[in-house]
Amino acid sequence: LGNCHHYDHLILAAGARAHIPNIPGNQAQGVFTFRNMRDTEALYSRVASARHVVVVGGGLLGIEASKGLLRLNTEVTLVQQGSRLMNRQLDDEAASILTGKIKQLGVRVITDSGVREIFVDGRVTGVRTFTGETINCDTVLLSAGIRPNMELARNSGIKVARGIVVDDRLSTSAENIYAIGECSEHRGKTYGLVGPGLEQAAVVAELLCGGSALYSGSITVSRLKVIGEEVVSLGEVTELIGRPRQFVVTFRQRNRDCYRKLIINKGVLRGAVGFGEWPEFTRLQEMFKSERKIWAWQIIWFWISGRLWLFKGAGNIQQWPANAIVCQCNQVAKGELERACLAGADTVNQLSERTSAGSVCGSCKPLLAQLLGAAQEKIKSWQSLLIMSVIAVVIVSLVAIVPEAQVSNSVQGDRWFEMIWNDKGWKQVTGFSLLAMVVIGMSMSLRKRCNWRWMGDFWGWRLLHSVLGVGSAALIILHTGFHLGDNLNRWLMLTFLSVLILGSVAGCVTSLSHRISPERAQTVQKSWSFLHLLVSWPLPALLTFHILTVYYF
Repeated sequence: LGNCHHYDHLILAAGARAHIPNIPGNQAQGVFTFRNMRDTEALYSRVASARHVVVVGGGLLGIEASKGLLRLNTEVTLVQQGSRLMNRQLDDEAASILTGKIKQLGVRVITDSGVREIFVDGRVTGVRTFTGETINCDTVLLSAGIRPNMELARNSGIKVARGIVVDDRLSTSAENIYAIGECSEHRGKTYGLVGPGLEQAAVVAELLCGGSALYSGSITVSRLKVIGEEVVSLGEVTELIGRPRQFVVTFRQRNRDCYRKLIINKGVLRGAVGFGEWPEFTRLQEMFKSERKIWAWQIIWFWISGRLWLFKGAGNIQQWPANAIVCQCNQVAKGELERACLAGADTVNQLSERTSAGSVCGSCKPLLAQLLGAAQEKIKSWQSLLIMSVIAVVIVSLVAIVPEAQVSNSVQGDRWFEMIWNDKGWKQVTGFSLLAMVVIGMSMSLRKRCNWRWMGDFWGWRLLHSVLGVGSAALIILHTGFHLGDNLNRWLMLTFLSVLILGSVAGCVTSLSHRISPERAQTVQKSWSFLHLLVSWPLPALLTFHILTVYYF
């Protein structure tokens, strides 16, 4: 507007814009960028008429754009110049898993290539790649990174390179002028993430208030949701520096597409990359920043289980040191959160308001709840689950306490109970009903193990599982008359009763988990559920032997 404003100190936070590669035809109708809201609105209006979209760039924005453009049966081709997708955050293995997931969505992925030319005939008609392939399309989306906005600095005579060059005080070559965020370049590096920008802003604020803070660079941390999957990256991942005593340890679960890798040098974490949920990653960030020691037993445990800590080590924030960073977005340490708690913050929202922890991405809010000692939310229908579990415990206890039923001396003295457990016809009815309940109950456990969403909400199946447990406990009394049997039959009965009693205890613990701390509840619940599952393994084999001995031998 031509107005003149005087200043004592000036902070340049000009941000960045979408990088437009120097490709012939990049200004044609049908070529879009994907950086701001205006780009998004233009692209959204284009989707309805687009038939084939070529996305140039295999970074986060390019991948998410490819997924979004699949709507309305639009054909999408993703072209990445590098050898893998998200080549700055992921290694070959993690990128391979991600590529497979994207292809499953219906996106064609081309790597080790790029777009050399955009064909234009009044509008976009196709592209030619570096490998010479011609792809017919009507829309091209350029998502090839960002370019710092440094024109203002350049025109003012301030030193620029890849960005506006700053020192450790974030000062530019001009006196009393600072630069922060995506437009700045510190020690030859620019950052395109929100975390470093917030750290730089905090340093400048400290300096303007008379402090002596210095900026030494930011940890390269990425914790992203890509096509619904968690992708994490920390420190050195793709371009490893050769060091003595440096090695890599990996963990992979192919059936769950879970992959984790650690780069360790002299017992110190130098980098980590993972695909899939990684609950320990927040603690890994703290370990990386503080350069804490990784012990040999932790490395072995990670190779076996994918975890560095045992059940409580990583999740229990009470065991973290005071300088451990809980909120990575705003760099809030545990000590600061504890001081806020002592000052009267007794809810997650109050703690977030006073410290700003959890106010950006919110991923640290469960840790805030742990720090407050907040109880877990009550599970749905917890009263019904508790009642069913208690009834099952009582019935199983009766089997152990009540003496074995005796056969009457006379047929005239047969009672209704004996007519059920000692009659061959009723024996088959109760036996096969019990078998059916066991089969249904064990198959229902696959709902959680295999994540079968088509079976409905998990809470309903868990409640039905407890009802089947009660029914099985009652049927086993009618089938056996409180007799434990002999030999394999005794082993079958003891196994069956163990499954029922451990399942009942697990149900009680789960239903009452809101009465104890989240960490304690999670540990106890997992332990009892594991024991319930463990003793269930011999049951199918013992049942098979029992049926064979009754009907075939």
